Amino acid sequence: MKSDFGDTVGSSTANSYDGQLEKKHTITSLESGRGPASIASSEQHGPAIEPHMGLLSSCNMIIGLIIGSGIFASPGPVTLEVGAVGPSLCVWAVGGILSMIGALCYAELGTMITKSGGEYQYLKSSFGLCLGLTFSWSNLLLTNPIGTASIATVFAQYILQMAYFDENDPTGKNIVMPEVAVKLVSIACIWIVVLFNCFGRKAGSIVSNVFTAAKLLALTMIIIIGWVWLGKGHTENFQNAFEGSSTNALSYGTAMYMALFSYNGWNNLNYGISEVKNPKRTLPLAITISCSVVTTVYVLGNIAYFATLPVETVATSSTVAMQLGLVTMGKGGAYFFALMVVFSTFGAVNGNIWAASRLVTTAANEDSVYLPPIFGQLNEKRQTPTLALVLVGIIATIWCIPGDFTYLAKMYSFTGWLFYGFTVFGLILMRFKKKTKHLHRPFKIWLPIAVFFVIIDIYLVVAPLIDAGSEGVYQYIICIIIGLLAIPIWFVRVRKPQIGRIMFGWIPGYQDARILEVRKKKQLRKQREEENYDVDDRIDVSTELPEKTPDLSEMH
Repeated sequence: MKSDFGDTVGSSTANSYDGQLEKKHTITSLESGRGPASIASSEQHGPAIEPHMGLLSSCNMIIGLIIGSGIFASPGPVTLEVGAVGPSLCVWAVGGILSMIGALCYAELGTMITKSGGEYQYLKSSFGLCLGLTFSWSNLLLTNPIGTASIATVFAQYILQMAYFDENDPTGKNIVMPEVAVKLVSIACIWIVVLFNCFGRKAGSIVSNVFTAAKLLALTMIIIIGWVWLGKGHTENFQNAFEGSSTNALSYGTAMYMALFSYNGWNNLNYGISEVKNPKRTLPLAITISCSVVTTVYVLGNIAYFATLPVETVATSSTVAMQLGLVTMGKGGAYFFALMVVFSTFGAVNGNIWAASRLVTTAANEDSVYLPPIFGQLNEKRQTPTLALVLVGIIATIWCIPGDFTYLAKMYSFTGWLFYGFTVFGLILMRFKKKTKHLHRPFKIWLPIAVFFVIIDIYLVVAPLIDAGSEGVYQYIICIIIGLLAIPIWFVRVRKPQIGRIMFGWIPGYQDARILEVRKKKQLRKQREEENYDVDDRIDVSTELPEKTPDLSEMH
């Protein structure tokens, strides 16, 4: 079915041999409308990536992508919203279950639509090109830079907490850190990472490998300390754990946002689906195991916080890991955990900026709807996407200015879960659409579970909007307005490019979006195929004619 927002493409069933997907009968289009013929031609341009990731590798990737800075910063805002230990732990557990359901829905999409691109491909296939490009636009300007800015803010809070540490005020209640200082340190973190990645291709990966160990070490020690503390009889916070719980249902939606911020990353294996061996078996198993492990780790981490610290301290502290270290190991422990979180967040910022710069490069090179091709160029000497990195740094810097970690995490979760909902709703639509309902699905989630996910997603998107009130709703309205700007840009660049030429043709170096070239090549290819079919039909007809028509006069 073709909609006003672009082409949605489907094909007939696909086969699976030895668990590996045969791509020629699945949706694999990077641009709208590519069918089997074009897929074959495109695959000749480079060697196919052979699946190499088994169950263990897939689990390690998902766990590594999910566990980040959120567990060191989100416990406070979650507890503050729900008001007690019991509901706080429930929010963390439900967040893990919801992430697992979402990941299983994505497993169906990933094994059905095998082209890399994640949500862009899924939204384009179910709703049309416009929504797919809107996601790319929102990811560039909202989701990724807001996530980067929020993690950099956690980095700054722990750095400054160490700088402003006062032995006479160990809980930090009376310490007032200048907001300007937090923002400046956050911005400095971002640009140090940008410079690292501009320096050389391997610099970013080295930073990631070194600092990933820090978060795992810190989390392991926090959990061990928590259980030791429980063994010593520190269970007072778990007695009457639901006493004082919030009675405002909307508060739980906001609290869930903060917890889900920490679970972000469950969808990232779909970006490398073609590298997974036997995805029908591996993908659902890896998702179930990984999400279960992460949920268990997060719940145990929160139990450790509540076992060692007063509930009020957990709810109001922005550096809860540092407070745990202070109570259990003294000043040295406080500095140790603060340093581990600093390393962890620095590595997370590095990962975000590295990934975002590659997305910018791809968007500029492959469709160039929102970005000119210059942002897809690499530095000749260092072979790094310098311009893309600088652009990512500038956008993330802008998002460091308006608010604190809670403010940014709410916006991040809002934009992320808005598109998660659209994506899974698209999965439901493709079960019934004429051109997609017969597509081969090596893994198929039970439809009521997908419907349940969409219903919960609607609540998660709407509840914080209502709960924010007239004073706080503006931050979500900003996200919506920025996201909707993609539609007029799509209209003048893709739908009606002649209008774009009139409006922007005066700009030096202005070019049509490359996606138009892809469409033109596709149309030419289709015309050639039709001409070839006509020639073949004429040949078939001529061969069926008898070599000599018998003379009727000779027959008498």
